[in-house]
Amino acid sequence: MWNNQLMPSQVFPKPRRSSCAYNLFFILIFPLCFFPLNVQAGEVTLAWDPPSAEYGGFILSYGTDSGSYSDNQDVGTKATHTVSNLNAGQTYFFAVKAYNNNNTIESPYSNQMSITVPAPDTLAPASPKSVQIVSGG
Repeated sequence: MWNNQLMPSQVFPKPRRSSCAYNLFFILIFPLCFFPLNVQAGEVTLAWDPPSAEYGGFILSYGTDSGSYSDNQDVGTKATHTVSNLNAGQTYFFAVKAYNNNNTIESPYSNQMSITVPAPDTLAPASPKSVQIVSGG
C-alpha cells in the first residue's frame, strides 16, 4: 500500500537562486536604465524622477491620442521602462502616475511626453570611393 505523505527524508531543499545571474543583471542590464530617453524604431525607453513622498510603484500609461491612454503598464518601483512593439511613424503620448504601498490610491498623472517613433533606417550607405592598394608583395 502506498502512502502519499512525504517522509522527512523525502523533503528536498528549495533550490538556491543563482547569484551569478543576479550579479550579471546588475553589471550589464541595470546601468542601461540610467539613460533618460532612448528611441529606436518600435521601441521607446522612458525615465522619470520618483516623488519625494513614499510610494509603492508606478503605472506607465500611453496611447495615440493626447490625454487618452489606451495602454497601462504597472512597472513596479523602477523609475524607467521600455515600451516595445510601437508602430513606426505613429505618435505616442506617455504619462506616469504613482500609487501608494497598498496600491489603493493613485497620484494624478505626471506631465505628458510625446514622440513619433522613427521609421527604421532602410537605406544602404553610399559605396566607398577611391579604393587603393597601400602596400603589397
